[in-house]
Amino acid sequence: MRNEQLKNSDTKNTINNYCEPKKNKNCYIVCGPEGSGSAFVAKVISFATGHCDFFGQYSGYGYNSKNACENLVLHRSLPYMRPKKFQDSLIAEIAEFSSIYERVNYILTTRDKNCSIFSKIKRFGGTLKEAEADYIAASPFFAQLTNDDNCFIWSYESMLLLGKPYFLRMYRFFGIKSHFYPEVYDGNISYIIKNHQIYRLHD
Repeated sequence: MRNEQLKNSDTKNTINNYCEPKKNKNCYIVCGPEGSGSAFVAKVISFATGHCDFFGQYSGYGYNSKNACENLVLHRSLPYMRPKKFQDSLIAEIAEFSSIYERVNYILTTRDKNCSIFSKIKRFGGTLKEAEADYIAASPFFAQLTNDDNCFIWSYESMLLLGKPYFLRMYRFFGIKSHFYPEVYDGNISYIIKNHQIYRLHD
């Protein structure tokens, strides 16, 4: 277990920190469109695997460890960081992980497109046109990930509908022994209400 608070290590850690001989079995790469809940899912996996002492010890951004370890988690929304980085950078990291870990696991986070885009704009700014362009640019990579047998497709809306059984289903998929169920809330409702009000103005 790691006792120190884990910080976002994007600016300090690169894949060069992980060029050790293959010693560990599992790592997890969590990715999805910005605003899809990918950081939240990364935090969940890091805690459920036993890497963290408490939920939230890992921020959900970048790596959950400064060194190669069992149950390493890497979160990359696409795009990620500013200036924006896209799938080319992530593909290079995946290639390195494949040489280090016996199994590279993927969690592809999905969410209603409009809710995801509006959440992204609220947090990072930018225009609707830019956000839609980012979404389209990353989509082929996400589609490619679904062909990997070790990819679990996470749905924000399924989480809201199913609750704890959905988390347990994900754990079983990866062979994680955990019953952890974090507190969840409906982050879509504010965007749905807002859009409904906008549409009514145009009726």
